[in-house]
Amino acid sequence: KVALIDINMGCPARKIVKNGEGCALMRNPDLASKIIKSVAKNSLLPVTVKFRKGWDESSINAVEFANMAEESGASAVSVHGRTREQMYEGNADWSIIKRVKESVKIPVIGNGDVFTPEAAKGLFQETGCDGILVARGAMGNPWIFKRINHYLKTGEILSEPDAGERIDMAVRHAKMLVDLKGENTGIREMRKHAAWYIKGLKNSTDIKNKINAIIKKDELINLLIDYKKSLMLVQKSS
Repeated sequence: KVALIDINMGCPARKIVKNGEGCALMRNPDLASKIIKSVAKNSLLPVTVKFRKGWDESSINAVEFANMAEESGASAVSVHGRTREQMYEGNADWSIIKRVKESVKIPVIGNGDVFTPEAAKGLFQETGCDGILVARGAMGNPWIFKRINHYLKTGEILSEPDAGERIDMAVRHAKMLVDLKGENTGIREMRKHAAWYIKGLKNSTDIKNKINAIIKKDELINLLIDYKKSLMLVQKSS
């Protein structure tokens, strides 16, 4: 069931912004406003808008953009604490999220550098935001949502998944993705996800290279299962 319509005006990808889309709309607030108004007017669902700190450090306009979004009919906004120029480099500036929160009446969702439960709590505390978005922090790490929720409720940090759990989840993810999108598309998309699941594990670079050449589901699953077995053997012998 669709809960809302989110308009992404924060995507920094070159292929997106060159068309005047994504974060490029932060340089064209009049057009952004027309888009938000049109969607809000013609939708029975809440409309939310995601954007960044600004285009670059010389054009920080997140506060103004948030006010425009609110006036145009947005039910909530999500703010990433980096500029488009930064892409994903450097640190997210959470102070801009706080400033946006203080400037609008609609809910504000914070985004940027949430890779741990502690970071999630810190973002809430430092900005007063109403919710958080987890993006790269969830890549190869779907457990982060359970760990964040548990920490916010209890103050206890749950242990991170071990290598076996990570690989088992990668296998499950691959099967589900192929079921959803078919083998050709599913396996091509799964290559990057699999790389996130095994990142930092022993010999993961070699396995990643093999994954990038795979085009069949069974090949990928067998490779991951064999990789898990090899890691377990190393663990037992150490």
